[in-house]
Amino acid sequence: MGKSKFNYKKILSKSKKLTSFLEEYKIRNDNTFRAYRYHLISFFEYHNIKNIDSYIKDTRLMEKEEKLPYLDNMTKKIEKYWTYINYDKKNAFKGKTPYVFLSAIKTFLISQNSLELDSLWQKLKKNGHGNHTVTNLATPTKEELIKIFNQADLEAKALFMVQLTSGLRIGKITNMTFDNIDLNHKYPRIYFPSGKNKYPVKTRITPEAKKFLKQYQEQREKFIEIRRKRGAHNRENELDTNRVFAMITGNAQQIWKTMLINAGLYEQDKNTKKPKYGTHCLRRYFLSHFTDRNWGDVFAGHITPVNKAYLQYTHEKLDEEYIKNSQNLNIFTDDTEQKELLKINTKKLEEAQQKNQELEKRISTLQDKFKRLADHIYLAESPDDPKQSDDFFYKELELDEESRPVFWVIDEEEGIIKADPLRNQRLSNKYHYEILELIKLKNKKRNQKH
Repeated sequence: MGKSKFNYKKILSKSKKLTSFLEEYKIRNDNTFRAYRYHLISFFEYHNIKNIDSYIKDTRLMEKEEKLPYLDNMTKKIEKYWTYINYDKKNAFKGKTPYVFLSAIKTFLISQNSLELDSLWQKLKKNGHGNHTVTNLATPTKEELIKIFNQADLEAKALFMVQLTSGLRIGKITNMTFDNIDLNHKYPRIYFPSGKNKYPVKTRITPEAKKFLKQYQEQREKFIEIRRKRGAHNRENELDTNRVFAMITGNAQQIWKTMLINAGLYEQDKNTKKPKYGTHCLRRYFLSHFTDRNWGDVFAGHITPVNKAYLQYTHEKLDEEYIKNSQNLNIFTDDTEQKELLKINTKKLEEAQQKNQELEKRISTLQDKFKRLADHIYLAESPDDPKQSDDFFYKELELDEESRPVFWVIDEEEGIIKADPLRNQRLSNKYHYEILELIKLKNKKRNQKH
């Protein structure tokens, strides 16, 4: 990578306020830390402000006569730099970058109690070139991904396969430790307590990605040792070996760029000078090839108040949905077997649905027959004739001679018609308990007539 524009270490050593502010972001998010560091130092260097701590004041402690000139001066400097990074023909930034500066300077000044600039923030938001991505981005095909991955060593292949099949941002991957991933599953589970929008992130990777990650894990110390020796003279901080991939996001992006160049697929946007296939294209590939987009957003960390309920599902449910919808994420593995398995399961589901429809139809038919049986019990012209009722049940239930039960017998002592006591259990189990209830009602009405 090229030499840094600023001597960050030297500049930050002269400002406790700036160092203290950035330290919080260094712990929380490496990408935000580096972006804020660049834009804040660039702002102060642009205006040749050498003593940052003396220049930035707590407006709560200032008298009105002192405060107004200070705020006016600050406003002019921010507006001038804003115009420079938005509209300067040679040095203007494209896309969302100017808005990163706006967020950085606003957050820094608020943290230092340099307040009462709300109208300025609103004004600049409206006067920028637009908070949107302007790079002509694209998503590679499976064939192009194979060409790109074939230019990678084992570490890079494992890293970018994890990103491709998890849907995570590259910053999450480079900050991931082994505490964030559980490899004791066929589809390893990844968990971060907090994502970009403060919701937890729960995702998975494919067995194919797991294979590369396990191979890399066996040789990980060799890669770390090479990186430690290579950066011994120009690295500001100690190499963080707690991470699965001991590198910062910038290193990963440079490795990806080299892979693109070697694959003959590196192409810059003419306006922004950014690659058409940045590392974020792997995230786009995940979302476009994950069968269920709603679940894809959940696994990729696109959590909103609408879909956050998905995170409450059990690990088993998340596994089920990931496995079902991730079949198109395999790059090197022949997924014929998985597709065939999916086809078999789909056929079984269709057969089960067909059986269910037939069962519902059968239930409906039986309900009609029971209704007719009830009508017969209530309306029989000769209720004292058990043979007539027996014949009717026999006919309606379509029983053969061997299985035909004798439903009715006459109890001479009680003077009522009732079901054969020896058949009661069979009757209640095989048919419907309601029939017995109807028999009771029939006897009750018969006794009332007598």
